Amino acid sequence: MAMFLGLVLIVGGAEILTLALAAKRKGDVTAALVHALTDRLESLKALAFDDPALAPGEHEATARVEPGRCLVAESWEIAGDGDRVKRIRLRVRLAGKPGPGTTATAFILRDLGFEP
Repeated sequence: MAMFLGLVLIVGGAEILTLALAAKRKGDVTAALVHALTDRLESLKALAFDDPALAPGEHEATARVEPGRCLVAESWEIAGDGDRVKRIRLRVRLAGKPGPGTTATAFILRDLGFEP
């Protein structure tokens, strides 16, 4: 009986450890996706409105992102919504893995249209 109880405790402890490691990995992947998303959005928002990197079209990149050194695939589409507005739709996901990723949309304005 005591041996059975000891075995149950060891197996239970191993299961808890395995579940904790899986939860940590999932958290690392989520943090890496959000980090990649915000970095790419900030780099695009920092460009001048007429910069060639903000030309309408579809773009892709792959990079390793902390935490966890996850390989993240980024794809973004830039579209002109009029002569003073550009729309950026950015999607990031874990590279090589099918499934949903994280998506964000941002608008870049030439100016706000206020006149002195």
